[in-house]
This record gives sequence, C-alpha cells and structure tokens, in this order.
Amino acid sequence: MRGDLRSGPTELPPEASAGAPAAPTGILKHAAGLLRGEAPAIADRALARIRAEVGHYASSMLSPQDAAACARTAMEIAVESLAVTERFLESGEQAWRTGRKRAAEGTPMLALLQAYRIGASVLWDCLVEAALRDAPEQAQAMLYAANDFWRFAARDTTIMMEAHRQTVAGLAPDDGRKLLPALKALLRGHTDPMDVAALAVAFDIPVTGRYAVARLDGPGALRPAEAPVREEAAGIRLYWCPLQDGQAVVALLGDRPVKDLVGVLPSGPGVRVGISSAVTGLAEIGRARELAELALGVCRPDGEPVQLDDRMAAAFVLARPDLAAGIAGNVLGPVLGLDPADRASLLDTLEVWIDCQGSSDRAGELLYCHRNTVLNRLRRLERLTGRFLDRPRDLVDLTLALEACRTGAAGADLCH
Repeated sequence: MRGDLRSGPTELPPEASAGAPAAPTGILKHAAGLLRGEAPAIADRALARIRAEVGHYASSMLSPQDAAACARTAMEIAVESLAVTERFLESGEQAWRTGRKRAAEGTPMLALLQAYRIGASVLWDCLVEAALRDAPEQAQAMLYAANDFWRFAARDTTIMMEAHRQTVAGLAPDDGRKLLPALKALLRGHTDPMDVAALAVAFDIPVTGRYAVARLDGPGALRPAEAPVREEAAGIRLYWCPLQDGQAVVALLGDRPVKDLVGVLPSGPGVRVGISSAVTGLAEIGRARELAELALGVCRPDGEPVQLDDRMAAAFVLARPDLAAGIAGNVLGPVLGLDPADRASLLDTLEVWIDCQGSSDRAGELLYCHRNTVLNRLRRLERLTGRFLDRPRDLVDLTLALEACRTGAAGADLCH
C-alpha cells in the first residue's frame, strides 16, 4: 500500500523492493548498533555537508523548512534498519515518503539525490569510525561490509527517485509548483533584494505588484498534495502554500480589491480564514502573512472569513495581549466580576448592539428581546463601568475591551 503524499506506504512498493539486498549481518549490523542514539548528531553532520555542497539546500529561499527534522528522522530510521533485522525495510519506506513529499513541494530530484548520497557517505564514515573504535582488528571485515552497505544505500536511493518520478508524473505540468519553495521562504519573512528580484524574473511575477495573504486553518482548509499550487479565480492569481501550521494563500491581486478574495477562498464549517491588508511587493509577503495571522486570530469557529481591514480594533488587542489584559480589566472589571450568566448577558448585548450600528431595535430582534431590555442592559453596563456609549472615547474603550475578551487576547482567566 503506497498511501497518500502525507502518510506514505506501510510497506515497500513491489516495483521498488524487487532485487532488494538482504538485511545486514555481522560487523555492519554490529557497527549500526553502536550508533543507536547518535542519529541526530550524524544527521546534523550530514546536513552541514549537504548545505555546503548542494545549492538547493544552501539557499535560504529554496531549502525545505523541515530539512533538519527530516534528516534526523531519516538517519534514525537508517541506523535502526541496519541494526535490527526486523526493521530493515523501514528505511526504504522512509525513502518513498521523502521522495513523494519533496516532489510535491517542488524540490528537484537532482538536489534530493545529491542529499541522499551525501547522507549515505556520512553514515558510512560514522559506521567505520564506530566499528574501529570498538574493535580495531575488524578493519578488514568492514572493507567487505562496504558492499552490503552501498547496496543498502542504492536501494533507498532508487526507491526515493522512483517515488519522486511517479509523483511528478502525476502532477499538472505547469501548476506553479517550482515556485513553492521560494514562496514559502517569502512567507517566512525572507526579503533579500537580490533573491526577490531573481525570483520575480525566473517566474515572471511582479516585484512591486499588489499582493495579499490569506491564512487558513481547520479540516476544511486541507487540500490534497496533488492539488494545483497556482490557480486563477475572479481575475486573481492564487498560490496555495501548505505550511507546517496550516495553509497559506499568496494572492496577486492586480487591481482587484482585497474583499474579492472572500468569494474565492473556502468558507463555512470546518475552516477559518484570515485575510491580510494589501501589500505592495514580493518583499512584503512575510509582513502580509503576519497580518493574515492576526486576522485569523480574530476568526470565530466556523465563522465568515475575516479581513484585517474590517477588524483592526481586534487585531490591535490581539497583537498586544499585555495591553489587552490591561484594557479589559480596567474598563470591564466590574462586569467581568459578575456571575457567568449575568456577565454573558451584558457582554453579548454590547457586542450585538455595536454590530447593529447602535440600533436597539435591531439588537433586540437578534437577541429575541424587547428594545427596552437592550437599553436597560446597556444602561446597567454604563453604571458598572463608568463609561457611556454616547461618548466617543468611552465607546472606543468599551469596544477595545470587548474585543480583548472575545478574541481571548486578555487571557482566559480574566474573561471566563
């Protein structure tokens, strides 16, 4: 079973395991056993060489963000596969997963092949060093073990290449996937002018165009790894970028307003969407991601997509939780000290009244109560807080304090 791009196979694919070498025995197995527990250090040593010798991994824009974690996992599995006969096939399964994953992310096969060969070379050096430290008289035996080790390494390399080839063959020929590593670097805040200019030229995208970023979270935001990276919707070019903590969309807006993104992104149950303000160039994509994450923090579960421009007050308090706690306590302290049902009644009424542009009639309809009940609750809130809704500064304070509670920026202990 091969599984999908996220999970990989639970066993080696038949065409990849044909002619596989036998599990190691003797000195090679013994040497691998001596390295158990040292895989993270070996992986770091290998990765240092990979970054020094492989251009793709040397580039801060192109190298996979999880390169270190994946190298450590792969090295640990390789050591275990050599040391424990029953686990011999696991490194091949890991190679299959890695090939598919990196292909879906846009990593070239040549770069991955170079990385695998360097990793195997470093592992072999460590095996020899461990064996000779433990039993110097076994030097000649290690020479004979070299053939078994390099057959093992060739097996995994072949499996990785086949997985990469099959994955690339199943993808659309021009879906923007080659741009994906660079876009992820921009989302992380990479702003080197030379890199940004080279990226724009290589992929024919404007350096100074109008861009926005959307951050998506929740089960409804998941997309198959085979899904196109680049799409066109409503005159907006979208680049879908899976991240370790969710999904991001880089949008080249052209002359379209940011609000048009709402209609082309997923919405409804199971997905939360935060959309940044527009920024004016590729070098500002990282800042746009930060703004989108502020907007995402304002989203209620299964709510409508939130544009940062529409919820600036909430974004302010979310960006400064220390000040949010202060304004919530100072402004709403007496209200927050009430019993939960009473507190919720007053805060819900204030929130609905603000959302209804100060209309007591409309707020009453939404709260299923008479407008006079709405007014009585609001007057009580004014008495408790000492702030009045017809005073602009007081209304600003109350609005910010309410946002601090609703977004959780003020802290759960204070508002719940």
